[in-house]
Amino acid sequence: MIAYGCLGILFLFIIIKIAVYFNRQKHAPTHEDLDETLLAIANRRRDDAS
Repeated sequence: MIAYGCLGILFLFIIIKIAVYFNRQKHAPTHEDLDETLLAIANRRRDDAS
């Protein structure tokens, strides 16, 4: 009986992890967003060094 309880908890844990993974995948930044962010960081560092 304890084994079934452990399996049930494990199953719920896996379902939650899969849901979180797909939720993060939907909200991933696009390549253009990443490029803009990297350019902003590079420009900020160049301005700070001057």
